Amino acid sequence: MPPEAFVVSAPATSANLGPGFDAVGAALSLRLRAQVTPARRFSLAFEGPERPTHDGYARLFREALGFGDRRMPNAAIRVRNAIPLGKGLGSSAAARVAALAIAQRFNGEPLDRAALARDATRLEGHADNAHAAVYGGIAVAANDTTIVLPSPHDVRAVVVVPEIDFETHTARAVLPQRYSLEDTAFTAARASLLGAALASASWHALAEAMRDRMHQPYRAKAVPGLDAIVALRLPGLLGIALSGAGPSVLAIVRERSAARVATAIRRCFAREGVAASAMALEFSARGLTVAKSPW
Repeated sequence: MPPEAFVVSAPATSANLGPGFDAVGAALSLRLRAQVTPARRFSLAFEGPERPTHDGYARLFREALGFGDRRMPNAAIRVRNAIPLGKGLGSSAAARVAALAIAQRFNGEPLDRAALARDATRLEGHADNAHAAVYGGIAVAANDTTIVLPSPHDVRAVVVVPEIDFETHTARAVLPQRYSLEDTAFTAARASLLGAALASASWHALAEAMRDRMHQPYRAKAVPGLDAIVALRLPGLLGIALSGAGPSVLAIVRERSAARVATAIRRCFAREGVAASAMALEFSARGLTVAKSPW
């Protein structure tokens, strides 16, 4: 018997946070939602402020629905997306996690977050965004082993989205195949410090902990203004980094400093001739949710 109508929702995520390359992801208060209604045949439609402009996002969604040789569900799926596409904010992970949850439900399976995280990781190719989208909070992941840290409530995330394209496969292509011992040790030390700072809410350590030499220096060549942005030091700015593969930037701030920090980051982009928009978001304790319709 097909399920009754239901809604699935998954959060935006920001990965890496500097040195946590492919290992650290934080859930944010921006979300993708999908309303699922049993129907005679499968259909998929997109709406909301971040509708895809080509069929790549729909293909990604369908791939996740059929993962594990499942059939497409006899359902009408309406996806309302508020996560900027292709901007380093986990839009693909949110779509895959939501689609996998829909497939579980239509196959009569109980909600299994561990299986969802595992399958989403296989589809994404790495665990950071996938696990944060499933579990919420801040996920520190290595393959299928994850520790989920509580979402911080006393700091905010400022996300600045520049109007440039920087696709993930391009962002990975600019990275070197080998690193010096000095750069490896530098990044490993700060990745360890990042984990300790997030686990203990030692926000004073984030400015140093979010520095890295693994990916940001190489991606800065394709993200105008990034070098100046990660070098910013302002009152209330606790730490700053490229969000995922970019080109968006994530700053962790004291709430009262959000507007000042957003303005400073946008000015760095503007000096390079790049327009950018800014959002002040909360870190989200909620990962994937499944609820009765309507949304």
